[in-house]
Amino acid sequence: MIARLGQVPDWSRLDAYQGTINRGDFTYLLKHCYARSPADSAGYIRIQPDRALILKQSNFPELGWYDLRFRTEDHLSTDGPRFWRRPVEVDDLPANSTKPLQGLRIAIDPGHIGGKWVTWDDRHFLLGKDTIAVKEGEMTLLVARVLERDLTLLGATVYLTRESNNPTTNERVETLQEEARTYLTRRGQIPSPGLIASTAKQMFAISSEIRSRGEILNESIRPDLALCLHFDASPWGGSPAFRSPNHLHLIINGCYSRGEIAEDDTRFEMTLRILQRIYYEELDLSDVVSKTMQKETRLPAFHYDGKSGMSVNENELVWARNLLANRVFTCPVLFFEPFCMNHRETHLRVQEGPYDGLRDINGISRKNIYQEYADGVTSGLVRYYRGKR
Repeated sequence: MIARLGQVPDWSRLDAYQGTINRGDFTYLLKHCYARSPADSAGYIRIQPDRALILKQSNFPELGWYDLRFRTEDHLSTDGPRFWRRPVEVDDLPANSTKPLQGLRIAIDPGHIGGKWVTWDDRHFLLGKDTIAVKEGEMTLLVARVLERDLTLLGATVYLTRESNNPTTNERVETLQEEARTYLTRRGQIPSPGLIASTAKQMFAISSEIRSRGEILNESIRPDLALCLHFDASPWGGSPAFRSPNHLHLIINGCYSRGEIAEDDTRFEMTLRILQRIYYEELDLSDVVSKTMQKETRLPAFHYDGKSGMSVNENELVWARNLLANRVFTCPVLFFEPFCMNHRETHLRVQEGPYDGLRDINGISRKNIYQEYADGVTSGLVRYYRGKR
């Protein structure tokens, strides 16, 4: 079984990680962060005293298990291949440097798409007469441009996974009809015209687009860190409506359900993140950046129910959740979800646009929402890397 638009994994890619992780570390990462519960990975990953056996193909178990040998205690710790670097692996900063991010490669992924494409991913709405439509894909690109400028001034080499409101994928809804039909059939669903249309739409706006950006990031950019920019929204039912409260959270990769681990490519990608020990860097970064985000935005924390997202430490702003972007981007990923777009104050601030200086917003002098978002990210990155380099 394969995820939407996923590919059959080449398990031999894990050969380079043989003997690079010990049993305790592998078990801790799997059970503490990646599998939502021990039952979710049961039958797909077997942990033995000296190895982990990982099922290669869930709908054809006769194909066997990938045999991953653990590092033994009498061998020095070694890392498998990875393109991203930990802070201690980046060149030291000169004394009194004014560029604390110098030497870092940072990818910025402005979530969703904009322009004429906003209707395809359902992250836009219009509330009230004579108002500016809220378009998440265009809003994230505005934040990305501010971050690109500010992080570059601080010494980082910055790349965007998309430079415009257009999609990066060459696929379109029309070209994915047969793919959608096949996917539904393999999942045991009746491929009705309506279901094919909705599945092809999701394949275009989510699966194909994010996988296309993943190829750009993993093969060309190869960053030390990826920043996935999003705005949150509260469910509104049949038509757009204002909802409360406004809130903030950051997501790291984890909390895989049994159905997700059953997908061969998802199971492979999860294992790769375990072997690269990405969790530790993601968590440390998120712990620091979430606090500067909250200080800047004044937003309370959002809480998951433990099913679609789960807590992994005492920071109520940081949650583990398995999303396509933070799974296929093979490096530490900070996935941001501040500001509910259908909260009255957020909507008001979108109407104000990217103004200069400060304006009175409900009795408080505030920067424009895009600069405020970017400043929360930037100050957290500066604090983290100053402390680690």
